[in-house]
Amino acid sequence: MENTVKIVGTGPGDGRYVTPIALEIISEAEVLVGGKRQLAQLAGPHQEQFAIGSDLPAVLEFIESRRGQQKVVVLASGDPGLYSIAAYLAANMDQQQLEMIPGISSVQLMFARLKRPWQGVQILSLHGREGEEFERRFAQPGVTALLTGGEWTPQEIASHLLKSGLPDCPAAIGKDLSYPGERVIRARLSELAEHPEDLSNCVMVVFHE
Repeated sequence: MENTVKIVGTGPGDGRYVTPIALEIISEAEVLVGGKRQLAQLAGPHQEQFAIGSDLPAVLEFIESRRGQQKVVVLASGDPGLYSIAAYLAANMDQQQLEMIPGISSVQLMFARLKRPWQGVQILSLHGREGEEFERRFAQPGVTALLTGGEWTPQEIASHLLKSGLPDCPAAIGKDLSYPGERVIRARLSELAEHPEDLSNCVMVVFHE
């Protein structure tokens, strides 16, 4: 019987960034739980699959129904310790029932592309957040990485920060990180606020130094 649920980081997107240990654990799984894109990329034909949606209690219920009978592996994009399903599972399961396998996060890859260290960087996810929640985080100078999503595009973030009184700081956008067409766009906030390109679901770094 397999009582431990393994939460595996699958990297920033391109399959080449999935670590060897992650691939080994995924290949041994009988049940895979993850996003639709991850399942399409990593699941084998004989593995049971469960796609993660917005109903997280349903995900937990499914995992508990299989745990102890089958090898369950949960796929977490990037690194499971950074704004992933792992936070919900860790809060609702006994830690003795969980094992986490780290992966390469999009933030980590972004700073590699920028050729900068990232210790001390403030990391925020804007999924489902109100503007006032992150405005306060810019009160002190520093470098901030933001995981954009939904209505919070880099353009909207740049405009919002300028309106809140932040100086016209340098910033960088990582678009399609890890994929062949990836791009890193460097500009000031005022330029990003008017940028015409679709920049949804990117990593944004603001240098308020």
